[in-house]
Amino acid sequence: MTKRTQLAPAKRAIIVGMDGASMELVKNMIDWGHAPSMAKLLRTGVYRPMIGVFPTLTPPGWTALSTGSWPGTHQVMDFNIRAVGERLDKTVWGINTGLCQSEYLWNLVERAGGKPILVKWEMSWPPTVKTGIQVEGTGPGVSNHHQVAGYHLFVGGKWAPRPIGGQRDPETLDPSALQKVRNIDPVTITPIENQEWNALPDSTKPAQEVELTIQPLARGREDVMPSVHVKDDGSDSSSQKVGRVPKPFYGLIYASADNGYDRIRICRSRSGDDAVADLGVGEWSDWWLDNFEIDGNAVEGYVRMKLVTLTPTADAFELFVPQIWPREGYTVPDTVAATIDKEIGSFLQNPARDALGQMDDDTYFEVLDYHHQRLADVATHLAQHNDWDVLMVESHAPDYASHFFLSQADEISGASPETIHRCREGLRRTYESVDRMIGQLMELADEETVILVCSDHGGTPNQFRAVDIEKVLEETGFIVRDANGKIDWTQTRAVNVGLVHIFINLAGREPDGIVPSEAYEETQRELIAALHTYKDEKTGRHPFTLAVTRADAEMFNLHGDLVGDVVYALRPEFDGAHGKQLPSVSFGIGGQHSTFLLSGAGVREGVALERQVRVVDVAPTLCYLLGLPMPDRVEGGVVYEALADPNWHLTALATSE
Repeated sequence: MTKRTQLAPAKRAIIVGMDGASMELVKNMIDWGHAPSMAKLLRTGVYRPMIGVFPTLTPPGWTALSTGSWPGTHQVMDFNIRAVGERLDKTVWGINTGLCQSEYLWNLVERAGGKPILVKWEMSWPPTVKTGIQVEGTGPGVSNHHQVAGYHLFVGGKWAPRPIGGQRDPETLDPSALQKVRNIDPVTITPIENQEWNALPDSTKPAQEVELTIQPLARGREDVMPSVHVKDDGSDSSSQKVGRVPKPFYGLIYASADNGYDRIRICRSRSGDDAVADLGVGEWSDWWLDNFEIDGNAVEGYVRMKLVTLTPTADAFELFVPQIWPREGYTVPDTVAATIDKEIGSFLQNPARDALGQMDDDTYFEVLDYHHQRLADVATHLAQHNDWDVLMVESHAPDYASHFFLSQADEISGASPETIHRCREGLRRTYESVDRMIGQLMELADEETVILVCSDHGGTPNQFRAVDIEKVLEETGFIVRDANGKIDWTQTRAVNVGLVHIFINLAGREPDGIVPSEAYEETQRELIAALHTYKDEKTGRHPFTLAVTRADAEMFNLHGDLVGDVVYALRPEFDGAHGKQLPSVSFGIGGQHSTFLLSGAGVREGVALERQVRVVDVAPTLCYLLGLPMPDRVEGGVVYEALADPNWHLTALATSE
């Protein structure tokens, strides 16, 4: 077994990940006074806008950061990765450690005889830890294997959503907000008929009822959830899914005083004595453990509810139920979940990002604060009661804010002053919440601990409507559709796959290929010319900042069969929050530079680094500080400019001699 060097500057590392947090926006949050914990790290350590991967996307970004190797090497290229040998509209879901061809930092720590602890670390599922501890670790929001059910937003009467306006990033870029499922749960408030209920509460108006039905596995990705059988009737309702038994609760709406309806009593049956909660407007219930049935199995999950809206006449109603998380099955070893359940309480993986724009902002941030507090509490408890060398904790909240609030938080978006203010407040509250979590984790550090705050990519505000590459390929004649609107593979010469890749429908390589091999390079040139000359009708601008061949894409550290025959990038004003922009972009109050904040043992103090830092440099720099060997297939280097003694190994050798 490889051993670590005991004379290394740091003995432990705390790594905090913030998905989608650009160094540009983080620095703004620090300067505006919204992130005092990160401000302290900046004063006592080093920072630098970091060059990330391309595409600027979660799966390749976190995998590069966690392995020290580029996407072309680790092979986790996208959320939707080309399925080699299949038709070009078939893809592989990228949140899967089984796809990664490089060694993860936590496995390297184990190989060196150390102990890693991972708490919701992005892109670490299925688990590869062997001697360490892992809590969850899938991906953004709904992309998890464990939830009993996603959020429920029960609404009735004159209720209305709270959209922010503007364009919406597609699911291929923002899978945390499923766009093909119903995002509310409509209910009807009805008078109580005689003998239906017993033990009614005292009420100055006739009590009314509303049925609140929880749908197991609602609002989750079908490809990562337990196996279920779906009726072939085109229905999208979770209630139609065989094996997911709906669980009803019954709400008694009543008036506790003379000012009209003001409370709801939540009951398991139509008995006021069978209550799990009694809520006034704005009040949360406690968590309670309940039973659900999925695929014939009994599953325990934690439930909580908030009465958001109830008018005195009961003509507007809104009740929110956050994600229902199981009691077990989401940790390695399995016994860790029991420890969390006993010592801390209900875990929560998704703070209802997919309900933003439907639910009110205050409720979202109440759930987000709970989520971050839970992450910090779990990490703290595990670190205090176990041996560990590396502690890794991640929040996806900055990326949620990028896709929703950042989009119109800058004047360049053209949004109204009221919308800009709401969006700025959303960013502030997001980063304040993350920063509180970071502050608690910093308390675990001693003088021999190095602390890193980092991100996989950034985020930018919107200016113009994002370019739809599929429509561009249709307009330029590369994609041809039949009378039913489906791709006609007998005439289609090239299609987009994933975010930035265009594959030629090549004969002999693709099942339905039509482009002969001798026309391959000519087709590449045609595609590149079409993108470079493409002009946006509304603005008169050219949205594509570059388009290159597969061979030339190696300059983006992309190579191999999973890379498109043509790879392209968009200017930031024609993209969403991130994805198709280059990792070196700064735009408005944001940018695509990843965050790099390093402080503690072996690190210089109060220095803004001048030389380049890349996302693949994170793992080797931490390994160097900790006296660990380098991960297999590492491609990054040590950020020597960040170190108090870049030659510590020589100093240690001279001292020992």
